[in-house]
Amino acid sequence: MWFLFFLLLPALAQDWGLTQSQTLTAGGAKAWRYSLSPRGEEARALWEALSLQYRNLLKAGYRVDLGGWRLYFLGGKLRLERHCQAVNPACFTFGALPVDKARQDRFLMELSHLLEEALARAKGTGGSVSLSRLFRSEVRRGQAPPYAASPLGWKP
Repeated sequence: MWFLFFLLLPALAQDWGLTQSQTLTAGGAKAWRYSLSPRGEEARALWEALSLQYRNLLKAGYRVDLGGWRLYFLGGKLRLERHCQAVNPACFTFGALPVDKARQDRFLMELSHLLEEALARAKGTGGSVSLSRLFRSEVRRGQAPPYAASPLGWKP
């Protein structure tokens, strides 16, 4: 018998949500899953446009900077590694979006904060971290970066 436990993690997030879930079976608990996805119509539209640009950059061999983390292909494998230690707007790959820079800064800073939280939790418990429309990464308990990742919702 499968049970799915969902817990919305507390945060003051406006554009992004972080969901923590775990499947429970008669044999015990399975690995944790941490999922980041945009909340609200405007945030979903922004992320749809930005994630498409990010996927195109990755396919072309470029890196995508997500604040404290960098995503890129190395030897045909997607990889997630540390980037900026002091996250600021210069730590992001910006997209051509129909919003002003300050709005995009807030959007990406919030994403970076929740991605950092999700990866820290996954490192503590073991499990997968997913950023909708972009990547999924399996993190073993106590594992140090870099992390192997795989495309989520697209093919390279």
